[in-house]
Amino acid sequence: MEPDGSPYGPDPYPPPNPRGPLQNPTPQIRHRSIAAIAFLLLVLGLVCAGAYFSGEVQRTWTGPAAQSQVPRPGVLPFGQRQDPLPGREEADAPLGTPPPLQRTSNSYKFLAVKDDGTPVAYSPCRPIHYVVNSTLAPASWQPLVEEAVRQASLASGLKFIYDGPTSEVPTSNRAGYQPEMYGDRWAPVLIAWTTPEQVPRLAGQTVGLGGSSSIGLSNGYKAYVTGTVSLDEPQFAGIMDSPQGKEIGVAVIMHELGHVLGLDHVDDPRQLMYDQASWVRQYAAGDRTGLAKLGTGPCSKDF
Repeated sequence: MEPDGSPYGPDPYPPPNPRGPLQNPTPQIRHRSIAAIAFLLLVLGLVCAGAYFSGEVQRTWTGPAAQSQVPRPGVLPFGQRQDPLPGREEADAPLGTPPPLQRTSNSYKFLAVKDDGTPVAYSPCRPIHYVVNSTLAPASWQPLVEEAVRQASLASGLKFIYDGPTSEVPTSNRAGYQPEMYGDRWAPVLIAWTTPEQVPRLAGQTVGLGGSSSIGLSNGYKAYVTGTVSLDEPQFAGIMDSPQGKEIGVAVIMHELGHVLGLDHVDDPRQLMYDQASWVRQYAAGDRTGLAKLGTGPCSKDF
């Protein structure tokens, strides 16, 4: 706006000024003013156009809150997402149910619980896929894994599907979504024989590690989506050379699968989830009670 209050003429109520002529702009001043406004409008138009094409306008309109929101799975095209398309293989009802418990026990503990006190678990309405890296495994690894998976599935009611071999090696920060290796889905559970050099936490007397990664949704839903079982090849080979090597080997894998499904260690030496080596070879009453609870979690098509 012109100093006189209007770009089109003098202010109808100009302030008193003894010099008079300055109350009414001369044509030269008016032309310069109009030219200055046009120049400013041109510059503003160029800035807005550049901001639009660079995305600045969009960010200004949406605001900081929208910028901080993580895109929901499936919004971006495949290849650009950080999570798979939600709801893959999610049925309308659980694929299986835990068997009736002949005996219950409080000797179990969950690795993680939600705000309502229920454990974080896998969805019972979709299968748990798993792959095996057997590069360092003993020759008889397959029946050991199959039996351990069968027992974990039976106790929890959760369905497992073997997807075959993999070249993936365990890491401490394994990605839950690896589309370049496993396609547009959550990465399958990885079972692998490895060494303390590759997995430092296996140093010492630790023969195996197991655990899962979870996802949390804005509605409060939490669930495990993938996991890893890492087995110390040198120690496992020594177990297999022992008189009851096969039974112990299966029990070790069952123990780690218990962690994958959500069980923590307990102080009860009568349970397979006891934190030290013991004579127990099967899931006991406390293990089965905990696994049954983990197998009856909620379903969700939102992840």
